[in-house]
Amino acid sequence: MSYANALALTVVGVVLMSFESLLIKLTSLPAQSISFYFGLFMFASTHLLLFIKTRSGIVKIYRNEYHAIALSALFMGTSNYFFILAIKNTSVASAVFILSTAPLVSALIGFVLFRTKVPLRLFKATFFVFIGLGLIVYNDWDGGNMRGNLYAFLCVLSFSSLFSVLERYKEVSRLACIGAGGLMAALLAFLTVSIVVPDAYSLGIVFGMGFILTPISRVLIGLGTKVLPSVDVTLLTIIETVLAPIWVWFFLNEAMAPTTLIGGAIIIVTLIVYTKIANKEAKRY
Repeated sequence: MSYANALALTVVGVVLMSFESLLIKLTSLPAQSISFYFGLFMFASTHLLLFIKTRSGIVKIYRNEYHAIALSALFMGTSNYFFILAIKNTSVASAVFILSTAPLVSALIGFVLFRTKVPLRLFKATFFVFIGLGLIVYNDWDGGNMRGNLYAFLCVLSFSSLFSVLERYKEVSRLACIGAGGLMAALLAFLTVSIVVPDAYSLGIVFGMGFILTPISRVLIGLGTKVLPSVDVTLLTIIETVLAPIWVWFFLNEAMAPTTLIGGAIIIVTLIVYTKIANKEAKRY
């Protein structure tokens, strides 16, 4: 695959991913019920693709890679679960701006847990990111959205841990990890609350998201990351951070508060500058 094709696939995948927040907002279901049905549909979709691709090889994949799949499922399942809770309990802008810090948090987790060497620029970038997060939290402190922001932070921790697992187990089946993560999200929802039977409209939205949109977007991004450097992928994911609040504003008239917009802009600019500096330094070696 050429660089241009990988870039195009990743961009399409990220743009598709940016519609997920809007679709969650459009449903009338509680967050846990969305997570339950979404997880089941995602599990079914990815394992249908796995069956088409490997036929009877699914059992072998799980037998040989069970440890990596189990860890991935744990972190992906909790990240999906907390993501849906965050979108349902705070503004999309606040949630996606907080979620955009995942690459930096992932590097910090590696530094704290595994003593991974990190450059000084990471700590400088983290300083500015926390200024942006502070503005977002300040705006939502009296608005009843702090619970949603907390869910977003928990999602970031889970998603960042997932980065570390996938980086360590580069050969593990991404489809199996995504599908098992969906099943884990469904299990978490089932164990925490009583699941609501959905109306046809909400079920159609969750089916479209869990069975079609999310698996396709993740597969496209996964294909692109086989060629693109991680620095480029980090930059491209900012597209989702920008587009998600725009879709919700356009279709649902959910406007961003000025402090949330300023805080989000600080985070995005910091991530762009950090990624470009990292890219330059990587090319020197």
